Amino acid sequence: MGGAAAGAVAATSWLCGATPKEFASVWPGIVPWRSNGGSPLACTVLFVALGVMLYAWWALRDLQVSARWVRGTVVVWFSPLLLSAPLFSRDIYSYAASGLLMVRGGDPYVQSVRDLSSPWVASVSRVWLDTPAPYGPLFMELARLAAVGSGGHLIVAVALLRLLAVGAVVIIGWAVMTSAALLGTDPTRAAWLGLLTPIMGMHLVAGAHNDALMVAAMMSAVVLALRRRYGWAGVVLAAAMAIKAPAVVMLPFVAILAGADCHHRPLTWVRLLARSVVFATGVVVAFAVFCWGTGLGWSWLGNLSTPGESVQWTSLPTGLGMGVEALGTLFGRRLGSGPVVLLRDAGLVVLGAVLIVLWLRAATRARDRRHVVLCGGLAMLATVVLAPAFHPWYFLWALPLLAVTVTDRRSNTALAGVASVLVPAVLPGGFSLALDTAWVGVPLCFVCTTALGLRLVRRARSASRHGIFTMAGTVDPAANGLGPSTRQPGGDPPTYRSSA
Repeated sequence: MGGAAAGAVAATSWLCGATPKEFASVWPGIVPWRSNGGSPLACTVLFVALGVMLYAWWALRDLQVSARWVRGTVVVWFSPLLLSAPLFSRDIYSYAASGLLMVRGGDPYVQSVRDLSSPWVASVSRVWLDTPAPYGPLFMELARLAAVGSGGHLIVAVALLRLLAVGAVVIIGWAVMTSAALLGTDPTRAAWLGLLTPIMGMHLVAGAHNDALMVAAMMSAVVLALRRRYGWAGVVLAAAMAIKAPAVVMLPFVAILAGADCHHRPLTWVRLLARSVVFATGVVVAFAVFCWGTGLGWSWLGNLSTPGESVQWTSLPTGLGMGVEALGTLFGRRLGSGPVVLLRDAGLVVLGAVLIVLWLRAATRARDRRHVVLCGGLAMLATVVLAPAFHPWYFLWALPLLAVTVTDRRSNTALAGVASVLVPAVLPGGFSLALDTAWVGVPLCFVCTTALGLRLVRRARSASRHGIFTMAGTVDPAANGLGPSTRQPGGDPPTYRSSA
């Protein structure tokens, strides 16, 4: 059923997806073909097929199957998407045009694709025509190679970039199942949530986003660290950072995995910090080599705000800012973009605080490797929620990490529910439905913020009663699930429960 639905998606994508010749967004309908291009009927069929694929995915949730069966199902579901038009985004055309700009001697971090004299420019979304590339130098070098290998044909360049994304999805699948086994969780359950999910196929295979390469490298670094191959883990994590900047969020957590391996010696805070700093320094050096080795340097870091030029309520701080702006207009005061800018900045401040707390929580249980990876997944999720911009495929930054660490059914269901809702959140041609649903989404942002704030207050009160961090000079083994406690009888109880 899932394979047939994927085939229907691939077949209809050429009539309503992000084809090379951009036309007005195609909405679902019953008209076979519009005069200005695109088939509303095909769009309807595509969304119905997505619904069938989601149903098939949920139906597989509790089946007891082998890892080989899961891998076979992934092939059946995702193979048809190799032949689809790009779906739910036109970013792949931006990648190709930026690569061609480099081939012709341009600097993608200073120039925009509008400066390129080529028919390829007509396929790039108008939103990104005048913006410099915000991607890392390693990915831009891959985009350049795709443009070189295309022979001047856009479709060939797109196919090469999609092959890169497909290869990355294969690596993600390997990393999810391997890390789940190493962490003691069920690999097939983890693969159901972190690999087989339709959002993976639709946005990373059909959409061919470079996020696939970042996530693949990031997950591979986690696997290598779990296998105690810390040198390679650092190099691969540096590559992830040189593809897309958000991978840097995982650096402290992989560093903790490395720092906690003290060869059976007592794990003190000083020893953990020293080893973690050494690992992080090696990653930064490898990252610098990637930046300088490509000849593109560091200037791309100044373009990291480029995705924020798309103002959509799906970013929680942006949605709150839009709400404040609307309230000001309601009361006769035009606030302009000020509230959005202010609340985006506030979101980054909150994100910094959340990341520090999660790092400290991971450090207090440094030898509980699943807990460390879980904190890393929560850190990536916080980055997705609090960043100035959000697109559905950003959720995949965190989902594979959470899939291999979250074992309770309630949280698992919540993650799967979010993944299901995000699959059809964009029209096949790349138009985000968030742009037309602010009247629903902005109030939802306020409701979610209130609920989250109340939950955090309850957690803070609970933490104040039981303590948050183990402050002794040596990390307590009982608090890390390692064995009998080193505390004296009558001392304080372990800080955390043994469950992740």
